[in-house]
Amino acid sequence: MSCNVEKNIKISNHTDLPKAIGPYSHSTSYDNLIFVSGQIGLDKNTNSLKNGIEEQTVQIMENLKIILQNNQSDLQHITKTTIFLTDMKNFETINQIYGRYFHGRFPARSTIEVVSLPRNAEVEIECIAVKR
Repeated sequence: MSCNVEKNIKISNHTDLPKAIGPYSHSTSYDNLIFVSGQIGLDKNTNSLKNGIEEQTVQIMENLKIILQNNQSDLQHITKTTIFLTDMKNFETINQIYGRYFHGRFPARSTIEVVSLPRNAEVEIECIAVKR
């Protein structure tokens, strides 16, 4: 008997986001689970990277909101995030901005320092969420 899992994996079309910068989808879903690829602070209008850690983090969170909305979800339904930083000295700055986007319940989270990120971004965030 063969498994039909592949037929149940859905790819969402996100026309209101910057184009993916590689051979990947912004998000996929399986049943009620939504898997969001790592997002960097790309402005959807200019497709350019925002300046500085604060602007990049805000843009990432706004892009995550769009992706989740297109998947019948929202930030409050995120179960897990992973944050990649190029400098752990920015941890507190990101925490302050990140914390403004959640109310009363915070997702599980990992934060990892990395050597570099695409387009020389300072931060990248990926997440797993459930549908509303």
